[in-house]
Amino acid sequence: MKICLPVDQINGLHSEISPSFRAAPALLVIDSLNREFIGIDAASGTCSATPLHVDAIVCAGGMGRGMFNGLRRRGIRVFNTNAITVADALTELQAGSLEEITEVACCGGGHHEHSDTNEHSSGCGCGGHQNEGSGCGCSHH
Repeated sequence: MKICLPVDQINGLHSEISPSFRAAPALLVIDSLNREFIGIDAASGTCSATPLHVDAIVCAGGMGRGMFNGLRRRGIRVFNTNAITVADALTELQAGSLEEITEVACCGGGHHEHSDTNEHSSGCGCGGHQNEGSGCGCSHH
């Protein structure tokens, strides 16, 4: 299984999971069988950086409804984790202890949720409230 995770910095299995899929500076794609990975620069945005050949996304929260629905239409499963590192998230996934997201009601969640750290943030963790109608899919604005 090919798994994609949003990360703050590419550091292999020790990479820390980014709090927001949409705003992640990089993506790590890991083959769960052999643990080989490739890092992808997501500076231009995760929509254009997310590879087509992944089976699942594991994130710590912060994914908008539009992106989620697009991933699901492509047959990509989405899981939520509270793990800090990629290695911990993979262990949880392989143990079957991660919850598969089947519908996005809000874009926040996960262990990284920040509130009151950004004057433009509503506290949901998506970072998408700077401009009205940003389309993050949550109900906080």
